[in-house]
Formats: sequence, structure tokens, C-alpha cells
Amino acid sequence: MGRYAVRRVVDGMITIWVVSLLIFCLLRLTGNPIEILAPPEALFEDKERLKIIYGLDKPLWQQYINFVKGIVQGDFGMSLRWGDQNAFDVVMSRVPATVQLSGAALVFSIIVGVSMGVLSAAKPDTIVDRVGKVLAIAGQSMPVFWTALLLILLFSVYLGWLPSAGGVNRSGLKALILPAVALGWFFVAAHMRIVRSAMLDVLNSEYVKMLRAKGMPRRIVLWKHALKNASMPIFTMFALNFAVLITGTVITETIFTWPGIGSLVVDSIQARDYTVVQTLVFFASAVIVLTNILVDIIYAWLDPRIRFT
Repeated sequence: MGRYAVRRVVDGMITIWVVSLLIFCLLRLTGNPIEILAPPEALFEDKERLKIIYGLDKPLWQQYINFVKGIVQGDFGMSLRWGDQNAFDVVMSRVPATVQLSGAALVFSIIVGVSMGVLSAAKPDTIVDRVGKVLAIAGQSMPVFWTALLLILLFSVYLGWLPSAGGVNRSGLKALILPAVALGWFFVAAHMRIVRSAMLDVLNSEYVKMLRAKGMPRRIVLWKHALKNASMPIFTMFALNFAVLITGTVITETIFTWPGIGSLVVDSIQARDYTVVQTLVFFASAVIVLTNILVDIIYAWLDPRIRFT
């Protein structure tokens, strides 16, 4: 078990290093950030002075080494756009908003997706199952931005029930509902499909038939016994989807002006803020990789056969 965990951690560290190298190189291809930072009337000497201040006068290989050293030391450098703030502090100031939105979207997708999946599996080939399949296909076919625009059009423009933007202060539950539903709707479909598939396998097992033969109520068989035994693939999807939700909120936060890391990515890329984008991508890759490692280790603990694959 220990050797398996170490191997997965090493693989994860290599993945994060490759991602950091790729984002470092790609950002340098977008252009010189000094052209945006410096005012139009700035002299050549002023631009050179800014390069020295931000360490952009050094060769690329040395800039990358300094970037890696900074990560090891916990120093991600100063933001080019917010010059008086550390890039790490800029990113961390936006994390609570993204965690709030991602958590609400995940709760919504779990409640709706699991409920639909269990009901569809309990009543296969009925109207309930068919409606669930239609909703699942619609949820996975519609892009997030299209779902968001439809929700704004219906609940904000026509009905006037909910605000169309989260605002800087993320005030009130109403400001959270539309972005959470728009972000979580795609995962409703994914959760519904995986729950339905896993539940159908369990419901056809012998022990479930024995419980039904003993006269146990159907709802207890479904929600207590069958769902518990079908939870292995469901748990994996929940864990991975939460990481994807946290790191994939760019479109939703931009549409709803939600002040999280998604909107920060857009602003930083437009400003060519190398340090903030590098920090964001580093932490996004770290969250996804660490989540995968944690899920793999839990799987190996639950099923020892996985350790030898």
C-alpha cells in the first residue's frame, strides 16, 4: 500500500511539473506584458526599468528556474497587474468565492442527479426513466454558457425572480442560485447516468432479490442497501467533479460576474499577468492531481487488487 501511494505521488509531481513548464512557455508566446503595463508615453528606458523590476530582463531558462525556486519557497512573485500584491495573495482572495459557487453547484448536482438516477433505475423503461434520459442528454449536450444565458433570460429578464449577476459582494442566496444551477446542470446529467448504471447492476444482484423476498420495504432497499453498494463509482465521480468544478468556473463566473478565480483568469490573461496566471494554473493542476491521487489511494485501500495493476 505504501509503495503504491508513493508511486502515485511521484507521478502526480511529474504531472504538475510538466503543466508548470507548459504554461510558462505558452504565456511567453502571448506577448510582452510591459507593453500593457507601461503607459503609451513611456520611454524605452522606463520599459527596460520595468523589465528589471519584474525579472523579465533575464533569459527564459533563468526566469523558469526562478519560478520553480519561488514555488518551492512559497513565493510566487509579485503580480504584474496588482504590483503591490503577491500573486499568491491575489489568487487566495478569490478562492472563497469559487469554493462557495463550486460547493453549491456540486450539492445541487448530487441531490438532483442522484435522485433522478435512483428513480430511473427503480423504474426502468417507464415515463420516469425516459424523462430522466432526456434530461441527461439535454444536460450533457447544452454548453454551460448556453444554459446560463437561458436561465438569465427566464428567471431574470422574463420573471424577474433572481438577479442576473452575482456582484462583487456575493450578497444573499438569490445571487448564488443561477450560477450554481448553470454550473451544476452539466454534472446533474453525469451523476444521473452513473447512478442509474450502478444501481441497475446492484438491483439485479441476488442479495437485493433476497431482501425484497423477505418483505423489506422498497424504499429501504433502494436508498439504504442498493445505493450504498453502488456508491464506489459514484464516490469517484463526485470527488473528481468537485475538482473540475473548482478549476472550471471561468465561463460561469464571467457570465454572472462572480468574483472568483474564473473571472480572475480572464482578467489576468487579458493583462498578461504572468505570475497570477502561473499561480492559478499551478494550483488548478495541483487540485486535480491531488484529488486523483486521493481517490486512487482510497480505491486501493478498499480493493487491494488495484495496488498490483
